[in-house]
Amino acid sequence: MKFFVILSLLFLTPIFLRAQSVDILWQGETYTPPFYLGKSLWSKESTITLVAMPTGLGSASNLNYRWIRNGTVLGNASGIGRSSISYTDSILSRPQEIRLEIVSGQNVAASNSIIIVPKAPSLLIFEDNPLYGFMFHEAVRQTYNFPRAEVTFGAFPLFFSNSNLEYNWTTNSGETSKTRMVTYRAPADTEGEATVSLRVRSSKLVTQDAHSNFNINFKNVSSVNPSL
Repeated sequence: MKFFVILSLLFLTPIFLRAQSVDILWQGETYTPPFYLGKSLWSKESTITLVAMPTGLGSASNLNYRWIRNGTVLGNASGIGRSSISYTDSILSRPQEIRLEIVSGQNVAASNSIIIVPKAPSLLIFEDNPLYGFMFHEAVRQTYNFPRAEVTFGAFPLFFSNSNLEYNWTTNSGETSKTRMVTYRAPADTEGEATVSLRVRSSKLVTQDAHSNFNINFKNVSSVNPSL
């Protein structure tokens, strides 16, 4: 009898695992730097892609998907085999409620809904080490201690959606640079502090704009061509 019960459970387990359900996965069509521990988030005025992951409903390509955004059925994006949708947010960004229904005849076989909030773009700044390249394991934070006479920094915009970006580095000494990477040299045999500010914005998308600033500390660093 015990053998029969165990054998029955083994055969019944796949049935329970095949319960009808659907998950919704999403990803923003935005930029993240190498080795970034996270997915590309959806930001203002960017494109987002959502994908249905049905379970226990048969072949995904044969299912009838009904996508609903903020209560409105997306007729052009719904239908047989329409397991994914993509759309671009407007300048009037606001949270989006996405509901997905898998329809079988007049019935809803499975459904799910999520709320997605657009994320403001931001910036990461990394040191470009002459020996090791970009130090992606440690972003530059509020304070950076000068390790040598010359240091190069690189800007990595986070969650921007296009490559038409404008860079503007400034220091409290009045220096400016319009490139993605910038090199600073410490004054010779002196110590002090300088403030560095960076602004990155899209030349086409109004709301894709981000700022960052940090302080550089230098102390008795030998340099022959000061620029801070």
